[in-house]
Amino acid sequence: KMNAINALRLAVDLNSENFLAEHMLAALTEGGNGNGRASNEFVSALFDDFAETFDAKLEALGYKVPGLVGDAAKELLASSGQSSFHSALDAGCGTGLAGRYLRPLVKGSLVGIDLSKKMLDLAAQCTLSKGCGLKDEESDAVEEDDKPLYDHLASLDLETTTLEEVAESGFDIITAADVFVYFGDLQKLLSNFAKLSDRAGPHGSFLIFSCERVEETEEAKWKLQKSGRYAHSKSYVVKTAANAGYELVGYDEITPRYEKGEPVKGHLFRFSLAKGQDAKEEL
Repeated sequence: KMNAINALRLAVDLNSENFLAEHMLAALTEGGNGNGRASNEFVSALFDDFAETFDAKLEALGYKVPGLVGDAAKELLASSGQSSFHSALDAGCGTGLAGRYLRPLVKGSLVGIDLSKKMLDLAAQCTLSKGCGLKDEESDAVEEDDKPLYDHLASLDLETTTLEEVAESGFDIITAADVFVYFGDLQKLLSNFAKLSDRAGPHGSFLIFSCERVEETEEAKWKLQKSGRYAHSKSYVVKTAANAGYELVGYDEITPRYEKGEPVKGHLFRFSLAKGQDAKEEL
């Protein structure tokens, strides 16, 4: 461990803009809460570096989150009595793996936001019949359609994105697949998601996201792990979401992927945001 720390310190000393080394050094030395979120520069550099091999690497890790998010969205749609969502935001969309599951459920606009422009370039190549997680044999089985999977893609910070930048009106569903692992403190992020939501409809708006999981303790909120990813406790997530006006409507403990053959502890949250739904101190 000390050799790794020393190597990272040297990398940062030699290049003050080595954001990957800077973040991983914090993960190994600061522990605990870290800085509250990964920097935009770290996230951009990380995903720009392996955008071309992203899908293949995740498949090798048994990555399941996009499909789980898609199943959850389908269940929420059925429970609402609607035939489709009017519009959706795929927050931290990456190469579009979750967007592939969302598209059939959305009648109107599907918007993707990500910090990595190289990931967005790959998502922009996806159509209704190819790319974004659709394998060649699956593409052959569907009717060819060159319509883009996403209606709009943008490189923005999720904590500060405004509706004016991405849509004409609020979204009735927002999803974030494996995105919260780059945020420790979730208050600003969840509050902004609420601002981007259309709660005026008869069924309000829904929010689905995954997190890595830390066990519940009296002090548990979030933890910056040695992997450089944040993990959160269920109680912290639920309370922070409630402060932003959200009500928990579904929850599962999940295994988002495997690391070195071991299952990673995670959880999947489903929240609703209704018109007149006031923020609460805790649920």
